Amino acid sequence: MSLFSRRFIRLVAFLLLLVYITNINAFKPHDNDEEYIDIGVRLTGDVRDQLIADLIAQERGVLSSGHIEGVGLYHFQIRHKRNARSKRAAVSLVEELKRDERIEYVTVGEQLERKKRDLFSDDRLIDLYNKYKQKKQYNDDDDDESIEIDRSILDVSFDDKYFPEQWYLQNKGQLNTPENHDINVVPAWSAGYSGRGVLISIVDDGLDHAHQELRDRYQARFSYDLNDLNDTEHDPSPNMDVAGNNHGTECAGAAVAKANNEICGAGVAFNSDISGIRILDGPITTLLEARALTLFANDTDIKSASWGPTDDGTKMEAPHDLTNAALDYGVTHGRSGRGLLYIWASGNGGASDDDCGADGYVSHHNVISIGSINHMGKSTYFSEFCPSTMAVAYTGGRHSRTSYEDTIPVGVITSDIQGGCTKNFAGTSSAAPIAAGVYALVLEANPQLGYRDLMHITARTARIPNLDETDDWIINGAGYHVSDKFGFGVLDAGQMVALAQNWTNVLPRYECIFNYTGDNVKLNIDDTIEIPIDVENCINITHMEHVVARVSYDFHRRGDVKLTLTSPSKTPSEVLSYRSNDASHKGIRNFPFLTNHNWDEHPVGRWTLRVETRKPQTSESEQSAMLYRDIGALNHFSLRIFGSHQRENKKEDQHGKRNNAFAYVPTQDEIESMYEREFAVRKSPNVMLKRNYHKLSEEQEIEKRTSMQSSMDQSIWGKIRRVIKDVFNVSKYIALGLEIYHKVMEYLHKIMGYVHQFLPEKSKT
Repeated sequence: MSLFSRRFIRLVAFLLLLVYITNINAFKPHDNDEEYIDIGVRLTGDVRDQLIADLIAQERGVLSSGHIEGVGLYHFQIRHKRNARSKRAAVSLVEELKRDERIEYVTVGEQLERKKRDLFSDDRLIDLYNKYKQKKQYNDDDDDESIEIDRSILDVSFDDKYFPEQWYLQNKGQLNTPENHDINVVPAWSAGYSGRGVLISIVDDGLDHAHQELRDRYQARFSYDLNDLNDTEHDPSPNMDVAGNNHGTECAGAAVAKANNEICGAGVAFNSDISGIRILDGPITTLLEARALTLFANDTDIKSASWGPTDDGTKMEAPHDLTNAALDYGVTHGRSGRGLLYIWASGNGGASDDDCGADGYVSHHNVISIGSINHMGKSTYFSEFCPSTMAVAYTGGRHSRTSYEDTIPVGVITSDIQGGCTKNFAGTSSAAPIAAGVYALVLEANPQLGYRDLMHITARTARIPNLDETDDWIINGAGYHVSDKFGFGVLDAGQMVALAQNWTNVLPRYECIFNYTGDNVKLNIDDTIEIPIDVENCINITHMEHVVARVSYDFHRRGDVKLTLTSPSKTPSEVLSYRSNDASHKGIRNFPFLTNHNWDEHPVGRWTLRVETRKPQTSESEQSAMLYRDIGALNHFSLRIFGSHQRENKKEDQHGKRNNAFAYVPTQDEIESMYEREFAVRKSPNVMLKRNYHKLSEEQEIEKRTSMQSSMDQSIWGKIRRVIKDVFNVSKYIALGLEIYHKVMEYLHKIMGYVHQFLPEKSKT
């Protein structure tokens, strides 16, 4: 072989190697005729590395899209045409991956159905809504859409066009509504808090980050597009050609829309940073969902999710094991161990007789569930009621679906796609980002707060929102007022920030698990049974936080069963109500029902699960019930109690709560007294500390110097171990590069040998 031929082969080999390495993740854009299989791969212990995962994917012809934090899996996708032959080939590829000796475990992502929690998430309404939006788009040119309001009545006034109409931020009765029904954010703003230094991530259908309300605070490096993994820029911008893809942009504006820019309105935390995780604009799997919840967990402070299983009153769905692992990872590793805050919209299925207790996402112990109330502090017709709701936020909406007497022309004002602005963002979808904005203010006031500290601060400061709906308030055994409709009450940003400034972090969380050990209990129609669990000792827990009852039962009609958990302090929690639309014969299997109503109570004593069944509500279900009358049974009941050990000598009334020992139902007079007292605190002179930016800079500089000194003080053995590890990693990459190089050379020699056969004898020399 001539010198020129050898040099030519080496040059081609080098170029091919370069292309090979730089295109590890290169795939042709998928079209509408394609679908994909989501795969999670766990590598064996000695080869766990992203570069190894990329090499395996390249060898098998699949897409490698990164590591799913918290679950220990690398994320692969197999794209194939929508036909039987291509699907068989894709399934065969999965089997090949399972046989690869470098792979320890392979799981295929399960398809999920997820719906946005605005009032237009119903597919049948989206087209009508978009026609309405085209005719009535609120933008800077539509002066006739602005309501004339005297700005001088406001304590704080920005120049944003519709800011005076944002009654849920500052309610002075400017829309002819009762005053003070707002989240009390003005005192926090006046003290200098606006969310600066806090990152909120909107997990949704995309983020129009070029919008004037969002672009200055947008963080591209903490954003991602999970709906198009071929996008090398990972840009989460929504597909604006598809109806309904403005949801994520609306959520973002409610939380962080820029103030004083003369357009639209202001977000609750208008100086917070914003990022977007695009996931709802395409098929969703268990792997994609887990990845969305752990992406950038250490750099993100708050993730806001305004979606979940369908709210039609027929579904019961708890998070998949992968999602559970992702949420656990977020609260234990996020924010440098202080815990990522997950805010979830509680759901809009009230009109469908749905119950948020049947939604395992909003009833998760690592999540803060937020509901909606209207401008009069009343629950809305679409609200779902359950004891997992932590609090509510003002968003607007009718109290009754059939009554228009209590409506106002403005809901939540926020950004819309293509630079637009909407004045009627509605549903619990808007409650979650409003709450996210409130928590951003609290974290700015005290960045050292853990995610559980924020839950405790919420429980301490939330207010009773009205005196018309007082039928389900209970004072629990620790003195908290709790409600299925309102949780602990409505969020009060001013009081939360004031309390956070001098807050002492809660002690570590522990958990205890107790099982009912008796026989299965038969369930008859129109019957009531009670199942006890006696807790004699719950080590390290004297003050409870969340309590999860796991239940399995069979019954002829799942929706005809009601479950109520009662604590030793006699606090009842209706963890599952009757649901008229749930006609499933499947029953439930180990479903987690959560209650917050035992907050700060002592766990020791007798717990009781009350199971009530009712007669079928229709003649059709009556006939069906006769076939199942004798096979209903409660098969499993267990308790998982979360909490901490009380500090010694801590005053029970440190934050205004008292220990009653036993729960009770307050009288109307007692509720009125609590309501007036809480409003009086809201109206009292502001006692919170002003934001000290100079002090903040000093603290950051001290923290930086401390961190540097800590690095310098590390032992020589630690440095040696790091050097050894670095050498090992470099050697791995060198070996991998050589392996790729030899494979390319082998391939080129085969090609040259093939070409050599057809060359004239003279050329072969």
